Amino acid sequence: YFRRKIWGSLETFRSFASDQECWKKHLSLDPETGMDPPNIRLRSSQGFEAADFWTGAFWVWDRIIRNLADVGYDGSSMSMEGFDWRVDFPLVEQRDGHFSKLKRKIEAFVEHSNEKAVLI
Repeated sequence: YFRRKIWGSLETFRSFASDQECWKKHLSLDPETGMDPPNIRLRSSQGFEAADFWTGAFWVWDRIIRNLADVGYDGSSMSMEGFDWRVDFPLVEQRDGHFSKLKRKIEAFVEHSNEKAVLI
């Protein structure tokens, strides 16, 4: 499943039904460190495609993304950021530098647009 969007698809349910222990192993965190277990690296999807639809029938952020595009926003003026909800904030920063990267990205948007940033 390397680099494949599988949440909310028929493939999700098939793979979960066929090997529930594998799913549990990959979604669980190390109980001692709160980080990834040895030899497992699971990360959230990134970008608009990661959050537009859960399945083909259920939109999550798609309508908001489209409405923002209708009033002039595009990939150079807005961003969708994923987050690993399993991991504590300080550990996400330690593991991935998530918040440092997010700060730099917001600062770059502000510098490029000469406008205030809006976070939703």
